[in-house]
Amino acid sequence: MRDNKFDVYNRIQDKMLVLLVGQSNMAGRGYAGPDDLTAIPGLLMIRPDGQWQPAIEPITRDRKFIGTFQENGEKITGDDPFETVLPQGNQKVCGVGPGRTFGRLLAEANPERTVGLIPAAVGGTSIAAWMPGGVDDWDATNHPYDVAIQKAKEAQKTGKIVAILWHQGESDANKNTENYTGKLRTVVQNFRQTLQLGDDVPFIAGDMASFYEEKISSHIDIVDNALETLAAEDPAFRSVTTKDLMHRGDKLHYDTASQHELGKRYFAAYQKFIADKK
Repeated sequence: MRDNKFDVYNRIQDKMLVLLVGQSNMAGRGYAGPDDLTAIPGLLMIRPDGQWQPAIEPITRDRKFIGTFQENGEKITGDDPFETVLPQGNQKVCGVGPGRTFGRLLAEANPERTVGLIPAAVGGTSIAAWMPGGVDDWDATNHPYDVAIQKAKEAQKTGKIVAILWHQGESDANKNTENYTGKLRTVVQNFRQTLQLGDDVPFIAGDMASFYEEKISSHIDIVDNALETLAAEDPAFRSVTTKDLMHRGDKLHYDTASQHELGKRYFAAYQKFIADKK
């Protein structure tokens, strides 16, 4: 039987795996430039069907408005729903997040290894959706935590998770969710226990931005305080700041340049964690 086009990537063992979880600012809502649409040596992503392919944006296809679009807003679809249709003319690709930049830097720092991204963030999800059996706030058929675990376990067949990147909280700031700190602590513990991760795997979270409208900005402290608390009690929990980053015009989502910068900050936090462990 002939090999399929993914087998060359599927057969690579000992991948350095990075799990990407949270809501829309981890999934990504930036607009892609040429570099975002170019394959990076040594950087792969796992697809929803379990195959591995080069990590070209958008790596997280969490909603229907992610992908390639005509100038009039019509979505362009190809034969393979998990591969990016490269834009032409005034067409745009939406869905740039921080994970691919982190993956590129990790691959550059480890040229002898292959990095595998596990994109599992889902836009608009509250912390409740990230509990076992939790339900997507916008799609009752989707269970974000359970799906993330399924993807991660499939990826672990050919590698080891070296970091979890998390950005979530806008939905809960909007709701002023009670005991967010305790709920986030449970999320962290669940991921570690279910995926059998040791204290050598950092859980890195981004704080809330400074550009939200009042309904969110008035309660971002419940998220930022949770990150501070968990970082103080858990040496494998790290956070990065985003207060100086810019939005794409909607006062909700980081623009492309800010997503690239956020990926760099996640990687700097990862490097600091590794250095501290030595």
